[in-house]
Amino acid sequence: MTIHKHNPWLTRPQISGLIPLPDRGLSLFTSSSGPARKPGEPVVIFFTGAGAPCISYVKVQEHLARFVRTLFFDRAGYDRSTLPRHDGPLLAEDGAGDLDALLRTIGVDPPYILVGHSFGGIPAREFMHLQLGSRKHQAEEGEGVLRVTDVIAGIVLYDTATELVLGFYPRVPSSELVEISKDVDWEGVTHLREESGLSDEQWQSIIEAVERTGPRGAKREDTHVSARALALKRQLERHAYRGGILSVVRCNSTMDYQRMYDEGVKLGAGTQEERRLARRFIEDWGLYNYEMVRAQLDLVVRDDEEDACHAQYVYHGSWGHDSPLRKRELMGDPVRWVLEEWQKMKNE
Repeated sequence: MTIHKHNPWLTRPQISGLIPLPDRGLSLFTSSSGPARKPGEPVVIFFTGAGAPCISYVKVQEHLARFVRTLFFDRAGYDRSTLPRHDGPLLAEDGAGDLDALLRTIGVDPPYILVGHSFGGIPAREFMHLQLGSRKHQAEEGEGVLRVTDVIAGIVLYDTATELVLGFYPRVPSSELVEISKDVDWEGVTHLREESGLSDEQWQSIIEAVERTGPRGAKREDTHVSARALALKRQLERHAYRGGILSVVRCNSTMDYQRMYDEGVKLGAGTQEERRLARRFIEDWGLYNYEMVRAQLDLVVRDDEEDACHAQYVYHGSWGHDSPLRKRELMGDPVRWVLEEWQKMKNE
């Protein structure tokens, strides 16, 4: 499919809609904004965290749209996106096919910059797998696609879940920590609403969207089975994005979990055993999270000097997991870096 000069999904400052995908048996809501896309330029595709409809990241989209064409979408069952015909779990592997169908329907061709937050890293990498598989087929057919960045211009994995995290932990955070912190007003304690910069109308719209998502998409989305399916592809071991541009960002989620625990204990929540197990979870998370997150750099072969120059690892020790909702620049900076590296590579 070619990029059409007057395709509104590539040219309008802002456009959104619920797009029917008959072959997939569902409809997906999508929103595109930013400067008009020129032929050959990448478009950012954003993958939200588990249970988070794309409207939750409205300020992130506004920030990114200042300098790059963006496309945000809701996975099956999220907010206004419909559910597929089957009654089984919603898996990231299937979601990759849904997104591919969406992009074909609205005429948004590669290259893409994939940006994932939290669980969004799993569906982002499934989509990468699907797209690079198509690229390999095109190369075999002699269609002239020469390198991975012709399809996936870059990837930003912002404090993302990995196959190892979801394989190691039956629940994140642990069920004991969830029980202890269930009555903690996280938004109030951490001043999330004030720091988010959201208007009252935007805040209420997000609450309503999350409520629509919970019993439908979030309840049926199986994060652990999705992570297992991704692990079986051995992307890290096989350096599946070798030659690509990758930014891996880790935040201080251990700080978040400690705050959840402390505030819950202040309220008198949790048995002694629950508190002990919650403390153990927090300790283990702090010990192993670095290795689990940084391992994603193996997607581009970090021990290869030539490829490593197009990969970066960033740690925000003073910011927690929800930092993109508080300071959009933290998400924007790695996207800008990817764009700069892509331009350098293009000029080589």
